[in-house]
Amino acid sequence: MMGMVGLFIIVRVGLLHGIDGASKYTVGDSVGWTVPPNNSVGFYEDWSSNITFQIGDTLVFNWTGTHTTTEVANAEYYKNCTKTGIVIQTSGVNVPLSTNGTRYFVCSVGTHCQQGMKVAIRIGDGVAPPPFPPSAAPSLTTIGSFTAGLSSLLFLSHIIFVL
Repeated sequence: MMGMVGLFIIVRVGLLHGIDGASKYTVGDSVGWTVPPNNSVGFYEDWSSNITFQIGDTLVFNWTGTHTTTEVANAEYYKNCTKTGIVIQTSGVNVPLSTNGTRYFVCSVGTHCQQGMKVAIRIGDGVAPPPFPPSAAPSLTTIGSFTAGLSSLLFLSHIIFVL
C-alpha cells in the first residue's frame, strides 16, 4: 500500500511540475499580432523558430485595429493563406497548446496574411500523435445479450411495481 501512495505522490508532483513549467507566449512579443514591420514576411516565422513550445504552454494573440487570428487546417492552407478555419475575433484570447504537432495561424483580414501576418507553432517534436484506432463495432451477440438483459430487467421492475 505504501508503495502505491509513494508512486501516486511522485506522479502527482511530476504533473504539478509540468503545469508550473508551462509558459505563456505573446505572439510577436512587444510587436504583437499585426502586419509585420516593413512587411517582413518572415517576421513571425523567425519569432516562433526561436521558441521551444511544449504541451501546456499558451499563446496570446494581442492586436489593435482590424485583425483576426484564424487557425487553418494544414501547412498548405498556411502557405497559400487559405482563410478557412477557426476564427478568433477578439484580441487577447489565450490559445492553449495541448498536443504535439504543428498549428498554423493567419490573419484573415484583407491581404494581411500575404503581407506576413501568419505563424506556424511547432509543439513538442512538431509531429501530431497517431489517431486512436477505430473501436470495434459491437457484435450482434453483445447487442442481443444487452437487449435480453434489459428486457428481463424491465419485466422484473414491472412485477415489482404491480406488487
